[in-house]
Amino acid sequence: MPDFDDIVLGAGMAGLAVAALSARAGRRVLVLEAHDVPGGYAHSFELRGFRFCAQVHYVFGCGEGETIHALLSSLGIAERVPFVRLDPEGFDHVVVAGERVRIPNGLEKYRDRLVSLHPEARAPLVRYFDTLITLGDELATLDGLPTRLSFDLLESAYRHRHLVRYLRWTLEDLYDHVGMPIRLRAILAGQSGDYLLPPRDVSLLLHAALVCNYDRGAYYPVHHYHQFVGEIARSITDTPGCKLLLRHEVDRIVVEQGRVVGITTRDGERFTADRYVSNIDPRATARLLSSGCLEKNEAESLDYEQSSGTVTLYLGIRGLDLRNHDFGSFNVWHYPHDDLNRIYDDQLVRHDLSSPWLFLSTPSLHSDAPGLCPPGHQVLEVATSADHGHWAGLRRHDRRAYNREKKRVKEMLLDVIEAHYVPRLRDHLSMVVMGTPATNERFCRAPGGNSYGAALTPANVGFGRRPRKTGLDNLWLANATAGFPSVAGAIGAGMRLFRDPSFTSAG
Repeated sequence: MPDFDDIVLGAGMAGLAVAALSARAGRRVLVLEAHDVPGGYAHSFELRGFRFCAQVHYVFGCGEGETIHALLSSLGIAERVPFVRLDPEGFDHVVVAGERVRIPNGLEKYRDRLVSLHPEARAPLVRYFDTLITLGDELATLDGLPTRLSFDLLESAYRHRHLVRYLRWTLEDLYDHVGMPIRLRAILAGQSGDYLLPPRDVSLLLHAALVCNYDRGAYYPVHHYHQFVGEIARSITDTPGCKLLLRHEVDRIVVEQGRVVGITTRDGERFTADRYVSNIDPRATARLLSSGCLEKNEAESLDYEQSSGTVTLYLGIRGLDLRNHDFGSFNVWHYPHDDLNRIYDDQLVRHDLSSPWLFLSTPSLHSDAPGLCPPGHQVLEVATSADHGHWAGLRRHDRRAYNREKKRVKEMLLDVIEAHYVPRLRDHLSMVVMGTPATNERFCRAPGGNSYGAALTPANVGFGRRPRKTGLDNLWLANATAGFPSVAGAIGAGMRLFRDPSFTSAG
């Protein structure tokens, strides 16, 4: 008899979702996680009284009946994990060359706000928002981005005709099509850090999905991310017969005659189950398999570009109220000028972070529940895109040069914040921690330090990006690439896999 009914490799949000639902259904579930905490990029770490979330700052899908709320309700823990909604009149503030625009909930309201600020651009703005609203409506009928369309049925093809039409478009293609002025191109792509691509490269469908999902509400967990992740993890570990083992890095998926027959870890342990789910990147999963296990077309599907990584500053602040510097229950996106394509090229191609875009989030102003920082302190988290190869190469070949570069970039980012937002910020810093794409690779096992799995370009956004069964009889994939990134996207991938007929019938 197998040790477990299900084994899940990785305790990211997709893995936790499918494991928790399977445990709730009465199955014996084992989750194996290489890190010392669960949650993937939603995990939190503690230092000297501060607790920082690795890379998640706000989420969507928390309204009643939406993805995150639906999972928590299914697990019977929704009342224990409340969320606060960020300012609906401006949950994100986009600042381009000093011009600040608040993004409200309500696409029509946002459109009218921009028209009032830029009346000369009424026609392109109306066409842009009409397109996004249409795409959002069609995406909603698919419960996310396209997974499979019944092209053999004329009714389905007609109902999703705009998704089909724009499948290979970038956001810049739409800008060109409607004649959008350059300043508004930057403002409308102000949330680009949520997919880490400029308008020239990002899938229009992905951009529409993100904008429309946050339009329904941007949220933050009242008791912070560690409690949110912890409650889902406890729904597994509190179930008899189920386990979540940390510091258990899988080093091999053992295959015999087209089936997985076991998992081995770096510590020499072996575990067996009837079903296996990998919450690990698909390419990384393939490397754990014996050679020749994958069919040719499946191996070819692993040829994708990873998304960008990030540099992140985690700042603990004393003796300063960030509300006095135009921060609050919202995030701030900073862009030094209108040309987002050039900004991304400067950072990712030329490794120049002297004039970067910045994402600034203040979780201690989103919720005042204890557990985030010592009394009298606040937290500011700052992120921007960075090239993994540059940082990983320095860390691998010259640790001193790597540390010097970290210090240099940290000081440049602090210079930008002091110049534009918080003068003399350095005088109030009681904690400064910096992460790089190499940090992401080390602690979160993110290949290439990626933040969102496969890069969210038109080539990687489409009907095949979904949780799926592999060519092996009892191995499934559910993660940011076999599904979609973001907390709601990953949880949605886990929930869709749990409902997938190929998965349920195998149980």
